Amino acid sequence: MGARALARKAVPRRIRNWLRSPRATLRWLGDALLDALGGPTPFEARPGWRLDCPRVARRAFRAHVVDPEQVAELDAFIATCRAPLLLFDVGAHYGLFSLAALRFGGPLARAVAVDPSPAAARMLRRVARRNGLIDRVDVVRAAAGAAEGRVGMVDVGVQAAGYYVPADDAHPAGEQSSVPAVTVDALARRFGAPTHLKIDVEGFEEEVLRGALAVLRSRAPPVLFLELHHQMVRARGLDPAGTLDLLASLGYAIYDKDSRIWDRENLLRRDLVRVIARRTAI
Repeated sequence: MGARALARKAVPRRIRNWLRSPRATLRWLGDALLDALGGPTPFEARPGWRLDCPRVARRAFRAHVVDPEQVAELDAFIATCRAPLLLFDVGAHYGLFSLAALRFGGPLARAVAVDPSPAAARMLRRVARRNGLIDRVDVVRAAAGAAEGRVGMVDVGVQAAGYYVPADDAHPAGEQSSVPAVTVDALARRFGAPTHLKIDVEGFEEEVLRGALAVLRSRAPPVLFLELHHQMVRARGLDPAGTLDLLASLGYAIYDKDSRIWDRENLLRRDLVRVIARRTAI
């Protein structure tokens, strides 16, 4: 048995996660200590929109302030926020899109935030409660996909801010967490039909869309905000064109942040691309 396999067997995954990225671990511990000593601090997500949140959350949210593509993505979403609004935030993590929906969608706006990570769910609830929004967001700790049931997932650790990813053959049963699996269609039966559907699921976009066929075919289909992780799809031995074909079959056209329709071949050449999709045909 090799050294890596021995380490996997002897050292619990949680501890390995802490040791794998010492810098991220020290940064997280420092942020947690400052939060414990001083409490939440203001974070200006957009001019005039301030959130009280822990430093750990601020660090995660910061990408939507400094990274041009993520800035454009959130700005495009905010531009569509108008009453009535019900967002399904699939792959919500700490829930910045959910919080944006509640801030810019009017006093009756609601959000359903779906994420398999218990750490992310706790943080989202904490931030929502701190900002007086907890009564308008439902946090569902689950993985969205094509069918209901349960799925094995693993904690990526502090270096990825507590993300959960699907388990594979490299992860023994002892490292996995059994997480409920939900579909968008089931969520719609429970919470109502969404006006907005945001999907950020690290290469499992097609599976989530296949669990949303009733919603996507409805007479009032949601606008979609998608992160298309083409490289991750290919790494699983699949063709990312499947997601595009499915959207086309449902009558959805794919746009960039400037409302221009994406050229299909150019879209597929990108490893990761953030897009908006609207149904243009029935």
